[in-house]
Amino acid sequence: MSRIGKRPIELPKGVTVTTAAGHFEVKGPKGTIRRALPAIITVVTKDGWVQVGVKADVSSDDADRVHGTTRALVAMAMQGVSQGYARTLKLEGTGYKAELKGSMLNLSLGLSHPVTYELPTGVSVKIPPESKGTVLQMESHDKALLGQTVADLQSYRPPEPYKGKGVQLEGQKIRRKAGKAGKAGAKGGK
Repeated sequence: MSRIGKRPIELPKGVTVTTAAGHFEVKGPKGTIRRALPAIITVVTKDGWVQVGVKADVSSDDADRVHGTTRALVAMAMQGVSQGYARTLKLEGTGYKAELKGSMLNLSLGLSHPVTYELPTGVSVKIPPESKGTVLQMESHDKALLGQTVADLQSYRPPEPYKGKGVQLEGQKIRRKAGKAGKAGAKGGK
């Protein structure tokens, strides 16, 4: 058995976990998450705790890996529907800004055209007025969906190592590189 997989998960108030053929579903105050459940895994709710287990007739290294992964997915889903997840993006660069119109996010990222991104259902974005459109506060009950949305937005203008421009996560360390040292050395030293 997986060491992580055999740990029970405490069920938060207002959260329910149900299983059906081939999937599990977690419902809570912030939303509902439904994920595939491998055939060799069982999910049991009892006395305010959720226990993820492996069926008795299965024993392999793959079962241990799937066991631990499924337990982590159930725990993340339970945290998401009860507390939610949040990420903050910063737009670094001259003239970089964002504007929210309904579920459409309009980005000016120094490209020859504006970028329009439709937010997926389940992800909400707030742009604080004091940031003048350079900070995006994103929230969702689904950690995977939020992470994919952040990755999509970063793909338009990844942080670059010379001046640090781009779309970056708050607190993200960008490894900076030195620019060219001088023009005299580059032309052959004359």
